[in-house]
Amino acid sequence: MYCNTSKLLPGGVTMNYKDYQDARDAAWKILMDCGVNRLPVEITQICRKLGVSVRLYVPTDGNDGISLIHDGEPLILVSANVPQARQRFTCAHELGHIILGHVGVYQLRNREPAETDNPIEQAANVFASRILAPACVLWGCGAFEEEEISRLCNISRQAAGFRAKRMQELNRRGKFLTSPLEREVYSRFTPYISEIKNQHREAVQEVP
Repeated sequence: MYCNTSKLLPGGVTMNYKDYQDARDAAWKILMDCGVNRLPVEITQICRKLGVSVRLYVPTDGNDGISLIHDGEPLILVSANVPQARQRFTCAHELGHIILGHVGVYQLRNREPAETDNPIEQAANVFASRILAPACVLWGCGAFEEEEISRLCNISRQAAGFRAKRMQELNRRGKFLTSPLEREVYSRFTPYISEIKNQHREAVQEVP
């Protein structure tokens, strides 16, 4: 049930705030458990470590991806008809459905994230965006714009656009590193963040 303690998302869609936190924290925990410390996140490697198979398929219904239990094992099917950046987000989105317990419970449809997605799809999108584009890492790298987020995280411009809006909101509210788990993620990525900052400094110095 979605009621009371809720979070108003873009487009007026409301999802239970506890569900939002669960999706966000699950993504952070998997980053930690799988030893991820660089962008772009290798989402298929994470799936393998978690015992989730990933296969390409050719959909006939316009769906970008499906998650299901096949022969007792979790399986993600990703459309072969979309660009790699979209495939990555699809894979992360479907992994979110598996991790959050949606598979076999809800009727799901995977496509590019939209402001009018229902709360179940929003939760999977929260998971996907937080695992592929963790806000604290982007903040550390100084990445707040759609183009740079898309480049660093290897996600579509549409997905990066949603992330950029969220980054700007978090920056305005000063809401970075407020969770112990988020601080752990940031610490794990610190060498990578320093590397990106050094690249930025070198690029500025090269400008005549």
